[in-house]
Amino acid sequence: MKKKATRLLTALLTMTLAMSLVTPVLGASGYDRPGQKLACLTFDDGPGPYSDAILDVLKKHGAKATFFMNGYKAWNYAPQIRRMVAEGHQIGNHTYSHPYLAKSSDAVIRKEVTSSAQVLAEITGLSGTGNTGFYLRPPYGSYNSHVAAVANVPTIWCTVDTGDWKYQDATRLVSYTGSTMQNGDIAVLHETVKSTAQGLDALLTKLESRGFEMVTVQELFWRRGINPKAGTIYYSAKNTGVDRCASELYWDESRLDTHWAWKSISYVKAKGLMTGNEFGEFTPQFPMTRGMFVTVLGRLSGVQATATASGFPDIPKGHYAAPYAAWAKKTAVMVGMDNGQFGVNEPMTRQQMAVALARYAALQGAQAKAFDLRTYKDSGDIADWARDGVAKCSALGLLQGSEGAFSPNAVTTRAMGAVVLQRLSTFNYSNA
Repeated sequence: MKKKATRLLTALLTMTLAMSLVTPVLGASGYDRPGQKLACLTFDDGPGPYSDAILDVLKKHGAKATFFMNGYKAWNYAPQIRRMVAEGHQIGNHTYSHPYLAKSSDAVIRKEVTSSAQVLAEITGLSGTGNTGFYLRPPYGSYNSHVAAVANVPTIWCTVDTGDWKYQDATRLVSYTGSTMQNGDIAVLHETVKSTAQGLDALLTKLESRGFEMVTVQELFWRRGINPKAGTIYYSAKNTGVDRCASELYWDESRLDTHWAWKSISYVKAKGLMTGNEFGEFTPQFPMTRGMFVTVLGRLSGVQATATASGFPDIPKGHYAAPYAAWAKKTAVMVGMDNGQFGVNEPMTRQQMAVALARYAALQGAQAKAFDLRTYKDSGDIADWARDGVAKCSALGLLQGSEGAFSPNAVTTRAMGAVVLQRLSTFNYSNA
């Protein structure tokens, strides 16, 4: 689903609000995400003629998967494998020639695993997952503890065997797998089965309706606090009390001073413009919500945090963002969404931020020079309502593109918000 990633980020953000209503749990942090239903779809026997179709559906839903590849056919579909990596999927090892490993000698096991890994490494530029190489999915389910030990990488089996290769029935795939999957499950599908590609859209729709987030095996292990070990067999990752946020959103707070935005983060913290959550974490990789942004902008303007009605139905009186949203509405710096709500917990996109920054700068007396949006190679992606704001913001140097693109719909992180806030607080409006 197109808005799936946004919904995920919005749910995560509720744990980072400066005045969160969440009751602290012993040992918990802003990175914990209790109750999230996670599961994995894994595809064996690829790559193949349906790889692109499968990737298209996964992209549509914002879902991630793990593809266990056979080395002997990999070069024939190298572009598809590279696409998998580029779109955030995990590449796994399904041996080179698909033998029965439990019936093979140690020498054959090693050769099958290493030969396939070498091909995958050459195509993707990856050396495997972590320090343990590409995860292994044994063909035919032919494995035991000895096979896992000789292979010397994490061995992945499943809790849900879809039987798609046997039944070749898209309707059954959706009905059986969509109903059977449980939190932490790993399901086996086959990349080379046409009916699997045909039923994947409906399957993901059903799993989404049940509240599942589909992740890679590696991500599942991370979220559940599992450190995969070479030579060990894994079937699932049930929730045993550890339920982390997405790994790309995590930053080791003990190493916050190594973050690329550290200077700005330390600046806004020292000025009291941005603070951490109730656990003392700044969460720099987390998205900046509209509520967070209007709050820090209001603080910069000296708005008093009084019990003010916000003027928006989704921000009740007493909410941390209420006085700042009321100020933003009055000054027209941020006027809310088309539905009349402020969108307080919605992630702030770059073009939304640009518009707010341009209006704020104008409020302070800045006069922006002309700016040609065609400077950005993705200027056509900038919404009509945002074009003037992006142009003015770019001309003032408050928020500009990177590598020739503005990326208007990209979500702004808290780290980016800190950088922009520091620019604003030191900006000379009289010379703009």
